[in-house]
Amino acid sequence: MNRLAETLRYKIRSRRNAFLHGRKHKEVRKRVLEHYRSHPPTDPDTQKAVEYLQHHPLTTFYGTFQEKYRFRDVEVHRDATLGLPYVVTEGKRLYFKRSHNERTVQLLFTMLRIEQDGESPHCYTDATFYPREADTLADVGCAEGYFSLLYADRVKRLCLFEQEGEWLEPLKATFAPWREKVTLVPRFVGADNSGNTISLDRFFAHRVEKPDFYKIDVEGAEAQVLEGMRRLLSQHPIRVALCTYHHREDFERFSRFFSAQEFHQRPNAGVMIFLNDLKNLTPPYFRKCLIKASTYDE
Repeated sequence: MNRLAETLRYKIRSRRNAFLHGRKHKEVRKRVLEHYRSHPPTDPDTQKAVEYLQHHPLTTFYGTFQEKYRFRDVEVHRDATLGLPYVVTEGKRLYFKRSHNERTVQLLFTMLRIEQDGESPHCYTDATFYPREADTLADVGCAEGYFSLLYADRVKRLCLFEQEGEWLEPLKATFAPWREKVTLVPRFVGADNSGNTISLDRFFAHRVEKPDFYKIDVEGAEAQVLEGMRRLLSQHPIRVALCTYHHREDFERFSRFFSAQEFHQRPNAGVMIFLNDLKNLTPPYFRKCLIKASTYDE
């Protein structure tokens, strides 16, 4: 009886939260459209996003590219030995947290595919900007490891940085076939070296193989990661895919940073709305998502 009561309470809470979530999204959508009716956008990326939003609900990304991905099409399996959920992508198993149910995995994997679609403003690579076969790839803030898994067969070495403990089990399962070339680092990456935090300069100081490609997506701590890798940025020909949407000022700040380092850089086309920061969402609402910076002239 207690279990039934708890199940009912959970369903009531979930439905209430879903209702409030939907209402908030409608309010924000209305506010964004009203703003741009009074202040028509001048840049093409925002123009396209506003046009898309006029005919669609509030989402993270704005473009028809995302409409080809449907979470209900994702087939979720359960590893009989490990007890972990997983999906198969490009013939490889991508494992998820033990606590994730089927619907959660479907939604997460669908968003991962949307993010790494070639037309997405969140895509870490393009036709000329990607990890090469002889590269060492540093995936800073790897979470489930989807991006690194795409290149696991190609690159020479993988360094996966992920501090959230519940991801460590599925990461070990996902990269078991490549364990000889994978280093999993369960620590925060930042500017200093204390407690559970380490800088990339410190971690790679005595390693012969320095990364050639960095993917940095650390939930708003990107500035600290960059501060802690200044030596690496100056010593080695590299490519850096850096997220710029967690804070409103990030894109301009990181553009200035890479200019000061004399890197070649370019933003991804398109914009996004960071739905995790709706409480602090103010004009211009849309944010640039990612900078691709390199010592190569690409």
